[in-house]
This record gives sequence, C-alpha cells and structure tokens, in this order.
Amino acid sequence: MGNITPRFLYDNYITSETMMTVSSLKDGLVTSALKNGTGSAVIVIQGNFTGQTDLEFVVEIDTLGTGEVGSSTYKWTNGSGGWNASGVVTSASPTTLSDGVKISFISGSGADFVLGDKWYFKGINLYNAGKMIDLNRDSRYRSAGLGSPNRITIDLNSAMEVSTVIIHDHNFSPTVTITIEGDSANTFDSGVGGAAEISETITRSSIKIVHYMATLLAFRYWRIKVTDASNPDGYIEISELFVGRYMQLSKSYNIGPSSAREFLYTVQENVSGVRRYRYHNVRYSFSYEFAYMLRADLDKLLSMFESLNSKEYGTMKPFWFNEDYAYPGDTWLVNAYNLDTEREDCVQERYNHRMDLEEVITSI
Repeated sequence: MGNITPRFLYDNYITSETMMTVSSLKDGLVTSALKNGTGSAVIVIQGNFTGQTDLEFVVEIDTLGTGEVGSSTYKWTNGSGGWNASGVVTSASPTTLSDGVKISFISGSGADFVLGDKWYFKGINLYNAGKMIDLNRDSRYRSAGLGSPNRITIDLNSAMEVSTVIIHDHNFSPTVTITIEGDSANTFDSGVGGAAEISETITRSSIKIVHYMATLLAFRYWRIKVTDASNPDGYIEISELFVGRYMQLSKSYNIGPSSAREFLYTVQENVSGVRRYRYHNVRYSFSYEFAYMLRADLDKLLSMFESLNSKEYGTMKPFWFNEDYAYPGDTWLVNAYNLDTEREDCVQERYNHRMDLEEVITSI
C-alpha cells in the first residue's frame, strides 16, 4: 500500500453531559421509592421524568403537625444542591417537585409520619444527552420528536478550535440536513446579519458521519442542527458524538495494513452430531505497520495511548481511527490492544511500529 496519512481522534472537547443542551428529549422514568423511617404512610411517585440529566430525589418529613397526611410537611431535593423546598404540606393529591416528577401520600394505620421519615428515588433518562459521550455503542440519545430543526448546543466553557465532528450510529434519513455552527455567544447571532459566526453543512453518510471542518476557528459555543422531517422513526437518535480535534503524524508513512473479520456465533449440536450455527455479529480487527517512523511521531502515539488507558482505575478508552483522512468513511471506533516498536536506525532515531486495533461493536 502507498503512503497514507491517518488521523487519530481521541480528544473530545465534550467531557460532561452538562456541557450539552438538547432541544428535544424523550421522556425518562422515575424509580420506585426506598423508605427509611417508621411512619405508616405510603408515598406515590407519578409523572414522566423530563430532566436532561439523571437526578436523585430525597423527600424528608420536616414538621409533624398531627402526624397525618395533610398536616405534616416535608422538604425535598433533587440533588442539585441543598434543599429545593421545605415546609411543603403532605397531600393525597399529586404535588409537582421538578422535571415532571409528582408525589402524593396514602395514609396508613397508626401515625402516618415520624419526624425524619425519608424516601429516596431517582429520575432516570435512558436516552439523555450523556449517552452521546459514553463510548458505548449500545446506548443512545433520542429526541422526543422531530424539530425544525433538532438542536444539540454545546458549551465548551472557553473558546476552543474544533477541527472534527463525528456522529456515530445515527438514524438520520437520506434527506436530512445537518449543520454545525460556532459562535462566541450562546445566541449564535454574532456573525454577519445576525447569523452564527461560522456555519458548515455536514454531509450525511450511513451509520457514521465524519466531518473535517473547512474553517478552523475557536469559539466557546457550538451547535449541531438536524432537520429530518421525513424521518420514519419520528425522532432522531445518536449513539456517539465527537466534537474536538484530531491528532495527525508529521508525515505520511508507507503503512502495511492487514485486517480480519471475526464472526461471532454460537453452535447447537444434537445427539446425532448435526450442528446448527446461529450468527450474532462480526468484529473487525486491524494491524498497521508504520515503517521508519520518526521519534516525534512515535512519542505522539505513545502519549495518546497513555492518556486513554489507566492502570489506577483499570480503564481502557476507545478512540476513532481514520485510516487516511482523504477517505473519512474509513473511520472506526477502536481499542488498541497491542503496540510493538523496534528501533530501525539508531543514528536518525527511526522506528518500525506496529499497532493492533479491534473495533468496538454494537449489539444486533
């Protein structure tokens, strides 16, 4: 194979789900409550959780009155810092807390409440924005419906130059329009005529979209707009979103790649020895041999892998590998499971370097 220039994409500027705001989000659910206390009243949890991040609610009886429903009061928090409210009268009718969550109480035998009775429950969204940065291809962000457009707004906390956008495992229809905008204000109107300061159209491709920015500018606020009115699912869905930069070696190398497909299947065999195979999935693996690599480029690769893997926490993070940036479609989410380096030229500090990668797959 001739010289190619790979790009390594591991520095996602979105490091927390709190950095993202979505214009539409499928409702989540509320768990049943765990009680700590001896009062006889039963708490009833109602509503659909509408929060964009998972929350843990605590309800605690703070005054007794007669100790019965309608007389005692409670304080509550959704974990966002301190108590959200106190002195709220216990009621047999639903009372709204936050994020679509409502509670009511059913009287029991004996004293309904004892001072300090507590209930714990969670609001969980299985499709929230955080699913787009967890590097788990089986989890998804999902909108509640189709907007005109659906928007994902990102606050990077400071101005940062974005060179790459990856949208992985999406359900966009062939007629979708995708735009990436950047601006110094969260209103996205600092440019000419009240438009965003930068705007580029992203071309759709199936399963994974890799877009290299034509203009490199630094902004604090970035926004992805998806207009997909004809999507038959009635919503948009994204598994992974990367908004950041790529790492590229200083020169192109003659790379000798090899790849393999691992077919994942199970076998059932009857007493007569007849086997029936059930196919489940396929996983790609790749090996790349970089010939005569400069020491500076080798150090870039080693530094990247050090940042991805932690012996302290026992974690190993995948990254995106684009075999040749001239072909963005040849990009995979991978783990590196082997690195082999051999010094080829001691005088010029040149190395032969082999990198073994394994695709991160999704359940089917």
